[in-house]
Amino acid sequence: MTTKPRRLFKDPRALPALTAVTALVFGSFSVLLTLNAALWRPGKNPRDVIAGLAVVCVLLAVYVLARGMRFTAAEALVLVALKMCVVGRLTWTTDSSGGAIAHGAGLSITGVYVIWFLHPVAGRLVLFFGASWWFAAILHQDKPDLVPLALSLLAQAIIATEVLSLIKRHMDHSARTDPLTGVLNRLGISKLLERELAKASRDSAPLCVIAIDLDGLRTVNNTLGHAAGDELLVSTSRHWHAGMRRRDALGRIGGDEFVLILPSTTPDEAEQMMRRLARTSPGAWSAGVATAQTSDTVESILRRADQLMYVQKAARHSVPIAMASLASQSLEIEQVRPSATAEANP
Repeated sequence: MTTKPRRLFKDPRALPALTAVTALVFGSFSVLLTLNAALWRPGKNPRDVIAGLAVVCVLLAVYVLARGMRFTAAEALVLVALKMCVVGRLTWTTDSSGGAIAHGAGLSITGVYVIWFLHPVAGRLVLFFGASWWFAAILHQDKPDLVPLALSLLAQAIIATEVLSLIKRHMDHSARTDPLTGVLNRLGISKLLERELAKASRDSAPLCVIAIDLDGLRTVNNTLGHAAGDELLVSTSRHWHAGMRRRDALGRIGGDEFVLILPSTTPDEAEQMMRRLARTSPGAWSAGVATAQTSDTVESILRRADQLMYVQKAARHSVPIAMASLASQSLEIEQVRPSATAEANP
């Protein structure tokens, strides 16, 4: 039986953006360095050094593509740091004023890259260290006419970096936040739960995930209108959020479905918290508590919590809230305030 040979490079369309863009960046550098070596003239850095760097950039681009899905932001940060060191060194040793300034022309592009793909703090540190090193090399040229242009390039890089940082922060917040309630949406809560599962497994700490279903929302929408239903969603989610600890997280994953993540929390503590929130809740709801296991994924623990919640919702019929714990597999029924419909229409 014959097997297809393993391909070293994947289809570029299937590569993560970090991998594809990083390979493109270093591939572009290799082209520019090759042209620089081909058009070399006295006063520049040695031609063999420039040609050698072009080869290194090609090899780095190949390395990034070969890593593919496994290429990490930490590796990208190291490559950017190396690039900034080389740029500063080339600027320090060149006798060409145009070359010295040209080396800093890519600072804005580097700033866009580190903010978009890398950790914002670590990326900034590498960028600003490299920019400072490049500017020190400009001063080392002892050519006063270069300083104003260099300062202009530095200002452009800083402004571009910070403006893009604000835009990206707003985009990330919008992409991970439910616009109605202001809590995390499905994407946001899933990403957070993935990190909490890894942390709980690493630290051998308990983690509880609670699936919550807001009762009576369809009835409120049909009888009082969608504005009243929206108000019920907002007021109830605010009530939950006010009763949470700083380390807890709340997300809305559906019309009337929410998820509560409780790190470092046992099932008993999670149930006590739910009872406390139920006593003053503006609406009625059902909940299922799942305790994280070492083999859990985001999908598996959410599925277990959701199944328990619906089992208890069906079992209790008209009782406003039921709690379920995977640890005990027991049914607990608690009475809370009148239904959402009665609250919205006294």
